[in-house]
Amino acid sequence: MIFYILFPAWFFLGILILILSSVLITKIFLFFTNLIHKPRQGVFTLSKKDKDYCYWSLRAIIKKWPIWLIRQLSLSFFEILAYKIFGIKTSFSNALDNAWVDCEFITLGKNIRIGQGSLIMSNIIVGNKLIIKEVNIGDNVIIGAHALILPGTIIAENTIVDSNGLTLINQKLEPNSIYSGNPAKKYATHEILPNKNELKKTISTEDPLNSLEKSFLREEVKELSVPFHFYIITGIIIIGFSFIIPAIIFFITLFGYITPFLFDLPFSLTSFLNPNIYLTMLFIPIIFVGLYLFHLFFVALFTKFFYKLADERGASQGIYDRNLDESSKALDYYHFRSFLMKYPIFAFSRSPFPWLLNWELRFIKSNKIGKGTVLEETFVHSHIDFGRNCYLGTSSHITNHLVDGVYGSENLTFIGVSIDDNSVLNSITGGLPGTEIGKNSTLLPSCTTIKFDKIGSNGIYAGFPAKKLTKDEIGEYLGGEYDGE
Repeated sequence: MIFYILFPAWFFLGILILILSSVLITKIFLFFTNLIHKPRQGVFTLSKKDKDYCYWSLRAIIKKWPIWLIRQLSLSFFEILAYKIFGIKTSFSNALDNAWVDCEFITLGKNIRIGQGSLIMSNIIVGNKLIIKEVNIGDNVIIGAHALILPGTIIAENTIVDSNGLTLINQKLEPNSIYSGNPAKKYATHEILPNKNELKKTISTEDPLNSLEKSFLREEVKELSVPFHFYIITGIIIIGFSFIIPAIIFFITLFGYITPFLFDLPFSLTSFLNPNIYLTMLFIPIIFVGLYLFHLFFVALFTKFFYKLADERGASQGIYDRNLDESSKALDYYHFRSFLMKYPIFAFSRSPFPWLLNWELRFIKSNKIGKGTVLEETFVHSHIDFGRNCYLGTSSHITNHLVDGVYGSENLTFIGVSIDDNSVLNSITGGLPGTEIGKNSTLLPSCTTIKFDKIGSNGIYAGFPAKKLTKDEIGEYLGGEYDGE
C-alpha cells in the first residue's frame, strides 16, 4: 500500500534525477568538445571541411536530449538551470518556458518576458553560410508572441518588441522603446501608464458574437463519405495497437529477465560486486529505447496501411467546392488523410529521435524527402516534397491546403509544394499550396509565399509575399555579415 501511495512522488523524483543527470552528462561532453574546438562567432560555410560548422552541429546534437526532455515537461526552473549550466547568462526571474531560445551565445538580463512561440536565435543559415552572433537582451524586456530575434541583436533595458516583430541581424534596439513590424522599427517610447482606468475604457467588453446573425453561425449537417466511427477505429488502431507488441515484450522482459536478475535479489554489500547486476542495469535502458522505437515503427506501419487505402479512394490534389449542402467524396478523404497524419507526425517529431521523421514520411509515402534534408521542430503536411540537403526551420509551416473563407461555398485549394535541392527555409517561414521553390534558394525568417508562387533558384527572399532581395537589401537585412555571394 505504501508503495502505491508514494509511487507518484518516487516517479517525479526519478524524472528530476533523469533531467539533472542528463544535463550534467551533456555538460561533460560539451566541456571536452569545447576543449577540442572552442565555439566561435562569425560566418562559416556549410561544409564538412569547415570545423566551426561541424562542431556547431555536434554541440547542437549533444544538447538535444536534455533540452527536449525539459521542454516536454514544461519545467521552467530546470530549463533556466540547464541554460546556466550550458553557459547562457540568464536569471531565474525570466519567463522563457513558452519560447525557443538557442543554447549558446545568448545573454539575458533580469525580469524578461518572452511570449509564446517566439524565437531567440544566435544562429541562422543563409544559402551555404552559417551565421553565428551573440544576442544580448537587457533587463525588463518584453517580447511578444511569435516574435523573432535574429543573431547579433542587442535589446536595451525596458524595451518592448510587439507580437510577430522581427529584428534584423546586428540590430540595436534603444532603451524604453516600443518596436513593431517586420523588420522591427521604433514607433513609440515606453513610459509607465499614468492612469490604468483610461486604458480599460478603450477595451471593449461586448461579446463580438452578439453582432452576428444566428443564421451566419448555423452549421449544416451532411453525410460523410468516410463515416465518423471510422475515424475513431483508425485512431484506436494507430495509437492503441501500436503498443500491443511492445507491451507484450515489455512484460516478458520485466518478469522473465529484470525481476529475477535484479528485483528479486536480496540486498547486501556483496550485490555491488556481482557483475550480472551491472550488466542487467546496462541493458534496461537499451531495452526500453528499443521498445519505444518498436512502438514508433508500428505507428508508421498502421498509418501507411490506412493512408494507402484513403489515397486510392479519394482524389489526391485539386481545387474543391466547399458547398456544405453537397457531399464531397474528395473533400472527405482529404480530411481523413489529414487526420491520419496528426498523431504519427506528433509521435516522431516530439520523440527523442526527431530525425526519424524523414524515414516515417518516406515510409508512409506521403512526402518525398531527399537525402541530407533536415526538418526542425515543425509540422509537415502530406504532399510537401523536399529535394536533397534542404533545411526547414523551427515553427515553419508549409501547407498543402488553403480555404478561401470560412462559411458557405468557398473553394478549398489542395495542392502540394515542391522544394528543390539545397533550399533553406528558416524559422517561422510559410509556404502556401502550389508553391515551387528552386535550387539553392533561401527564405529568411518570417518570409511567406502566396498560392502557386514560383521562387527562382539561387536567390534570397524575405517578406510577404516573398520578394527576392537585392545585394544592398541582403546586406541591410543580414547586418553586413554576408552579402549573398
